[in-house]
Amino acid sequence: MKARFRALIEAHKQIHNIYHPVFFRTNAPSGLASFEALLDSGEVIFVHDELYGQLHELIKMKSPSVKIKEEDYAGLISNHLAGTDIDTYGVWVYYPWSRRAVHMLDREEFIQVRTNRNQYKITRKEQEILSTKTIGIIGLSVGQSIALTLAMERGFGELRLTDFDTLELSNLNRIRAGAHNLGVPKVVVTAREIAEIDPFLNVICFFDGITEENMEVFFTGNGKLDLLVDECDGLDIKILARYKARELRIPVLMDTSDRGMLDVERFDLEPDRPLLHGTIDNVDPNTIKDLSTEDKIPVMLQMLGIENISLRAKASMLEVEQTINTWPQLASSVALGGAVGTDVSRRILLGQFHDSGRYYIDLDDLVADKKIAEDEIFTRHNPFAPISEDDMQALVSELKLDEAPDDVYPDKETITKLVRAASAAPSTGNDQPWKFLYKKGTLYLFHEEFRSFSFGDFQKTASFISLGAAYENIYIHALTLGLEAYYSLFPDKSTQKLVAAIRFKKMEENNGLDFLKTLDKAIYKRYTNRILAPKALISDDLLSRLKILSESIPGAKVTYFKDADELRGLAMIIGACDKIRLLNPEGHYDFVHREMRWTNEDAERTRDGIDIQTLGLGHSLMAAIRVIKSEKVINAVKDIGGGNALGMLAMRTVSTASLLCMISLPGYNLKNFFEGGRSMERFWLEATNMNLAIHPLISPLYLFSRILHGNGEGLDEKNVQELQVLREQFNKITQSTNDDSEVFLAKIAIAPEPALKAHRLLLEDILVVDHD
Repeated sequence: MKARFRALIEAHKQIHNIYHPVFFRTNAPSGLASFEALLDSGEVIFVHDELYGQLHELIKMKSPSVKIKEEDYAGLISNHLAGTDIDTYGVWVYYPWSRRAVHMLDREEFIQVRTNRNQYKITRKEQEILSTKTIGIIGLSVGQSIALTLAMERGFGELRLTDFDTLELSNLNRIRAGAHNLGVPKVVVTAREIAEIDPFLNVICFFDGITEENMEVFFTGNGKLDLLVDECDGLDIKILARYKARELRIPVLMDTSDRGMLDVERFDLEPDRPLLHGTIDNVDPNTIKDLSTEDKIPVMLQMLGIENISLRAKASMLEVEQTINTWPQLASSVALGGAVGTDVSRRILLGQFHDSGRYYIDLDDLVADKKIAEDEIFTRHNPFAPISEDDMQALVSELKLDEAPDDVYPDKETITKLVRAASAAPSTGNDQPWKFLYKKGTLYLFHEEFRSFSFGDFQKTASFISLGAAYENIYIHALTLGLEAYYSLFPDKSTQKLVAAIRFKKMEENNGLDFLKTLDKAIYKRYTNRILAPKALISDDLLSRLKILSESIPGAKVTYFKDADELRGLAMIIGACDKIRLLNPEGHYDFVHREMRWTNEDAERTRDGIDIQTLGLGHSLMAAIRVIKSEKVINAVKDIGGGNALGMLAMRTVSTASLLCMISLPGYNLKNFFEGGRSMERFWLEATNMNLAIHPLISPLYLFSRILHGNGEGLDEKNVQELQVLREQFNKITQSTNDDSEVFLAKIAIAPEPALKAHRLLLEDILVVDHD
């Protein structure tokens, strides 16, 4: 039995490339003999003879104004046959792939009857014109729908089909074919269906797809194309085919099966027209030929226009090569493309439509509920106003600080140098949440909550890390000026903005702090380095020096993670937290409106936030970032349960890490976060001196705080449950407890220095000097 199955399978494969039917005109002796031989061979297993019905239609069609009685048809058909045996009238058509023999009217009468219902939407004269036209179709998803619809309308004389692929099961959601066609070339599947609709149509298949080698034959063999329909996936072929079409002055159609978008390019009338309406002038087809599906995204967005793509399509882009293999397409969209493509093809070929352009038949807009509420756009109200000099003076006036006998009062020039050093400190989203008032020898550090209010600054912990780092820069730079800073911290008064009062004394000799002076030269060199460079080994000696320096802040603990399994686990946790943050309304709002600067001009104007160019993203990730800028897209991602790509950047980032590090202090309080900021800055400055690249990956830290110390504030129940699981995994890897101040989680690597770095606020925006 197995042998029999194998024989049948092999026999089926032998006819995979056959798509031409065989004609037998049995009214001639040679035709009759050949047909009888075919029947005797046993190859024919189905015979379909409905010629009488076709003759019935023909007679009726010829006399549309006459009401013919049913009993009169036999005589009228007999008169029409004029003595010819009905069994030999017309033509027998044999379809080798299905082993069917079908009795039909011959060409002229068949066409008359089959196109009768086209009248007068398509006149006889127009039908004759169309029968002289040659159309080429590249790509057979939407292309198949257009091809079959063209065939049904008889909108061509010759059709050239090209696609290198075979039919797969996942194609059957949109390509009209049976499962018995799986493994058969798509061009053959389409050509066979056309032959079964109308065996007299001329179809030519190109089995290798369109290539530079066969392009000339495809476009000009047996006469030049009158119209090109481009539905291929290959971006390089889209461009190369248009170059050829423009050279030969052939119009081009393209349906995208999204929002019913149809592109029309009339190269026949506009031989100098830019390709794809000028959207790809800077794209070289040779450089995009071998791009992955993911890396095609930015080119596709450029080609189609990000603003023109449907929400579901944008959301789906984030799932390509994550939860889906390639672009999603629906049969309804493909069928619509077939209808629109065929209609416009006909009108172009008949000279009824002459324009180029991009057209939409968006059913979501055209057929929609009449009263539908606009999606509410999330806005995040900032309850804080910028802190003013009067505010600062009022807060300071309430303090009574004891003066130490060895305090010194730095002059304005010195204070300016110290605050400038403070302003170079890192901060979450580069929000720079500090402001200073210098009065009577004391430098007061304020928390500018107007700048730091965000989803990431839970319970002010992120701000206090930044403020601690700013203070550490003051402390280090003061040492180089012969001063030692010390502070009084007021974090327990959480309703106030005053954080610390910083005083200065003359640095004593042999105070053991010279080891910190070397950090001063790194203050203005330090930066976040997001460049993905090849993974490199960092010596234990360097890591030991970093650890000792960072842990010179009492209570600070530095932990390194080098094991491959640990790195993979942490990458997964960081990516999952990035996803949660971006799908959270507050987190997404902050990312788009507070944190990112989407143009260089915005970054230079505001002098804060993160210039998108500093992210060091490739084209595909940059495109994805711009796509998720839209809140509607993010909501669509949530609706489909997607978003895995939102964590992809973290996975890539960690994959090139030499190791990860974490800094923590025992006990969860703002003083520890402030001191942790100092420890972090010592670590980062020394890493800068060592030419190591540091890239913070902190989303888990501030999200975990919400479930550990805030009862899940700002999170939905699904996020809380997911974060609880992630926290268990995090504790297992890091050996953390749930009561520590977790200050810093970062990638350490060796990478070239980035060309762009973050801006800083002007000094006059962050420092007030009281002259009383």
